[in-house]
Amino acid sequence: MTPKRPRRLDDIARTCGVSASTVSRVLSNAPGIAAGTRRRVLEAVEAGEFAPRKRRRHISRSAIRLSVVIPGRQRLAINPFFDPGELIVAINNAFSDIPREVSLLTYDDLARSLDSAGSAIDGFIFAFGEIDGDLRGRLRGGDVPYIFLNRAHEGESSVSCNNFKGMLRLGRHLLDRGYRRVGYLDCADNVTNADRYRGFLVAMTEGGIDGYGANVYRAEEIAAVDEKAALFFADRSCDAVMCFNDNFAIRLISLFREMGVRVPGDIAVTGFDRSPAQALFRPSIATISLSTYEMAFLAARWLRDNIEQREVRAMCLEVEGAFMDGESVGWKGGPNG
Repeated sequence: MTPKRPRRLDDIARTCGVSASTVSRVLSNAPGIAAGTRRRVLEAVEAGEFAPRKRRRHISRSAIRLSVVIPGRQRLAINPFFDPGELIVAINNAFSDIPREVSLLTYDDLARSLDSAGSAIDGFIFAFGEIDGDLRGRLRGGDVPYIFLNRAHEGESSVSCNNFKGMLRLGRHLLDRGYRRVGYLDCADNVTNADRYRGFLVAMTEGGIDGYGANVYRAEEIAAVDEKAALFFADRSCDAVMCFNDNFAIRLISLFREMGVRVPGDIAVTGFDRSPAQALFRPSIATISLSTYEMAFLAARWLRDNIEQREVRAMCLEVEGAFMDGESVGWKGGPNG
């Protein structure tokens, strides 16, 4: 019996032994796909007369209704790592010529909102957070497209900052300025920490630095960045600390000040995210911009295409975070170092 030829993206993925997101990247001619994988996918597509699945859901209202889900107020009050207004501006620009209603919702209120008005929402952007399998199933069952910001999941659509390359860039910046005893202040509780920590490891390895593994301080949240953390780096004679994010960096620099440790005179500090909290902080922090606007704009354009064309195409993109120099890093042995 002749096997049934694949027709949908998931069928192609199963036939080729790859993820649906990999198939989508091949179809969009994205870079970074092995030649053999690309050839195998394209051959399966051609053999199966592939056509993207059409969404059943049809929008008949005069305005498209979008919901942007963000972390709760309590979390943002403790760790304000992005500006929600940037998300709204980016989404409005992506839908510039289309009537739309954009609402902000927290993850704490998501389930209740779906119970009361879920069927009225035409698309979701999940920013900097997670949803469980039950909620994903409900959205799929209701044929509602959704996409994640800075959270990558197998088979799910997402737009993320390249956290690995960003931290690697910061590490190279420190090494170029002569720093050699570099520590890392991580946030073990955050899913993006793995890629940022990997960037630190690769930077130190590339730079031929020995013993850097002993200079890693594990913190689960910003409350754990305390005097003990500052003493950890001071006792190890670190000349620089790469922090998981800007708010960790701000807290660490403040603790160093209380100890009489100068930044960058005695020790350099870097952050990540370009948090709104660091805008008025001095010294200005050497950091990586999370590119929130760019991520949100690309996610919104994907959402627009899926809603307007009623097609389901997975998309997994990474944007480059921009390096932002700051006064928290000087030159080792120079006038500020």
